[in-house]
Amino acid sequence: MERTKIKDHAMRIAALLTLITLGLVTGCSSVSVNSDQSSQLVTAQAPISSGYLLSTQPKMQAMAHWDLLADKVARNCGKALDHFFPEQDVRVYVAPLGTTPFAKAYREALLTHLIDYGVPVAFAPEGAAVLEANLGLVTHRRVLDKTSKGLRRAPEPGFRQAKNSAGHYVPVPEIGEESGYFDAPTPDSEVQINSALVHQGAYLYRDSSIFYVSSPDWAHYQPQTPQGGVELKRYSLVN
Repeated sequence: MERTKIKDHAMRIAALLTLITLGLVTGCSSVSVNSDQSSQLVTAQAPISSGYLLSTQPKMQAMAHWDLLADKVARNCGKALDHFFPEQDVRVYVAPLGTTPFAKAYREALLTHLIDYGVPVAFAPEGAAVLEANLGLVTHRRVLDKTSKGLRRAPEPGFRQAKNSAGHYVPVPEIGEESGYFDAPTPDSEVQINSALVHQGAYLYRDSSIFYVSSPDWAHYQPQTPQGGVELKRYSLVN
């Protein structure tokens, strides 16, 4: 009897140590699925985060980059006019975009490329299609996942658990995400530049392009507030 009690006590201690070990492993590594249960239904209290498929995004840091965007927008505006008004010469008026370096340079580049593509450009908006643009700036405070071993395991992006033809849950596919990709010096600031060609209350063409930008270059895109206070003077009329 005493030997049985000692054996049961030892088994309980072993089970407890196993649970503690699993907890430590889970805490040090990323979320993963137990491979022994991958053919069974796996649940979670919230969607498990995963990375996106590796991709790139251009970084704007030269006037030549602004010119490339203007060339693309002007070319597509010409195609839109040919599509909607094949028998008419609809003029395009490029609306003022602002006073920042980007706004002024982008408008001038749009004018030049529209003419290059044979689009008639108007000096006033009356009766013309209007090409307008706006932008939004975003700065991220990124939280990047890292592991002590340099590699984390995560469910494949876009995976949704389902049953196969035999009625069994399919194994959860896992991928390795190298922490080096998360450590790359990715800019923390982005700009979305929206360009739209509008005519008679309808969009003929629209483009939304996203680029990385350096934080010190924000003054190229965002109007700056006056430095210091503004002195106000009060005047009154007396007889």
